[in-house]
Amino acid sequence: MKFSSKSLLLIMSLVLMLSLASFNNNKVSANENEQLSEDLYSDLAEGEEVVDTFTELVLEDEEMDNEIFVDEDSSSFGILERRKQWFATSTTYMGLSYGSWRYAGASTLSGGTLSASHTSTVANRYSGTLKIPVKKLDTVVGFDVTLTTSKTVGYSTKSYPKGKYRLEYRHVYKKYKVKQEQKYDRRTKTYDTKYVYPQKWVERQYRVVKF
Repeated sequence: MKFSSKSLLLIMSLVLMLSLASFNNNKVSANENEQLSEDLYSDLAEGEEVVDTFTELVLEDEEMDNEIFVDEDSSSFGILERRKQWFATSTTYMGLSYGSWRYAGASTLSGGTLSASHTSTVANRYSGTLKIPVKKLDTVVGFDVTLTTSKTVGYSTKSYPKGKYRLEYRHVYKKYKVKQEQKYDRRTKTYDTKYVYPQKWVERQYRVVKF
């Protein structure tokens, strides 16, 4: 079957558009990739160095520092309460946060491959001042802020030349800021403001340290 020049041009344009759409759907946040390297060389003794790292890419699905206001349920508006109450009024995605580096249970004194396989507990968490009920906080951020579960670690490195190495890991979280305001009603004056910082567990990040 023969195609005219105009038809070929149209087909090529469609292929290019589909390729670009696929690329954009899988792009990774530059800001979050930079954060993944934060404190990568922390907690090292004198003479130690990081020779390798591994992390899963966190897809860009949230905009940092963008305050999102909590929807008000207008059907709940009735007679004003005679006492002050706490309301969640907005959420803001703050980026990634990290736990401390931990020994992953694998080391070598003569080079080679490091492998770790064990089960450990991972958990979501929060800090700051919580004024609203925990269940309300779960609803606002869209995840259980006190969820604890077990995850199996299974990771093997490439082979390293002669030397002393150990495998370490740390937990990576997505961090949010939730604004809480004290009022008689959502529609009335604010008397006090407090912030709570929920963190959702994302993954483990690994590093190989030569010592």
